[in-house]
Amino acid sequence: MRLLLLNLLRKPLRTLLTVFGVGVALFLFCFLEIVLAAFNAGVDMSDASRLVVQHKESIIFELPMAYRSLIEQTEGVAGVTTASWFGGLSQEPLANGEKREEFFAQFATDIERYLALYPEIEVPADQLRDLLSDQMGCLLGGKIAERLNKKVGDRLVLRSTIWTQKNSSTIWEFNVRALYTTGSPTFDETMMLIHEKRFDEARQFGRGSVGLYILSIADPERSAEISAAIDARFANSPYETRTMTEKAFNLQFVGMIGNFQFLLRSIGSAVVLTMLLVSANTMMMSARERTREMGILKAIGFTDGHVFLLLIGEALAISLLGALAGVGLAWLLANALHYNPKPDFFPIFYLPGRSMLAAVGLAALTGLLSGVVPATAGMRLSATEALRSV
Repeated sequence: MRLLLLNLLRKPLRTLLTVFGVGVALFLFCFLEIVLAAFNAGVDMSDASRLVVQHKESIIFELPMAYRSLIEQTEGVAGVTTASWFGGLSQEPLANGEKREEFFAQFATDIERYLALYPEIEVPADQLRDLLSDQMGCLLGGKIAERLNKKVGDRLVLRSTIWTQKNSSTIWEFNVRALYTTGSPTFDETMMLIHEKRFDEARQFGRGSVGLYILSIADPERSAEISAAIDARFANSPYETRTMTEKAFNLQFVGMIGNFQFLLRSIGSAVVLTMLLVSANTMMMSARERTREMGILKAIGFTDGHVFLLLIGEALAISLLGALAGVGLAWLLANALHYNPKPDFFPIFYLPGRSMLAAVGLAALTGLLSGVVPATAGMRLSATEALRSV
């Protein structure tokens, strides 16, 4: 171990620059994984026991509210709620008299039923009681409340880009009655829920309709059977349905931007290849410079295996130090400091544990691959040949 450390410190600047290069490459790899996780957050939060019912043609078309009781009668359905996209922008006054607008997800729903379907959402009992008793009330996620600088009891004004009120105003006002948190890192804490009843009574058009139905089923193994039964019930009606798992529903939105995962993975592969070349080049240079030393080590009793392990150990040490720097920085920014460059676009921005393990695994693999050629050459080198070299 001491000999390995001394070899690393032989050319400290070169070692530092190599570690830096590996660290930057792994930091970029982790950042791409963070972005990928952000795009797949909706998919990751999906539950196999939840189904989504939308209009057969497109999500933009509404379904009648009367469908809820019919869906509830379907065998295997345990609970049903609705969700209608509100599409509002917050209206926060600025010191100069202008307004700051923030975009985030808002849904009109039967809040009590919605919370029963999503046990991931945690709401204090007293706040929930106040929320259910106030039709003007709303439920905000902890992160969006922090972004908007709102607390329980505040007033929240939204300008809807879709819905107008009966008085033709697009401005809607709500009372912040409750804030929710969640113990799941993949669950969105930037949503807002409003009462479906107040929304339906106040809007100028679309009364008696909803955007989606979300339902829970007792047996996830029967999801295909139950989906088919629901769609068959409304077949040949003016509002035919398309029922799918929550995961499949969320995958629709990921698919809208094309094969983004392939693009990010390709970039990540290029980054890893660059890291491998940098590390391999350093190890080859280091091995060539120490040909005489390896001959001396063998002459004083070091075996071929010792020389092999020494060179492999150096390559692994450089790669793992780079992993410590690159992965550690990515974890610090995303998971500890909760840095998010685009919170309105990425509601969830964190580095998954599996991505950290993958980055460390890639670093170890890079160390092994970059060290195996010089280590093998050093192992096969005879002491007499090495001592004759200049």
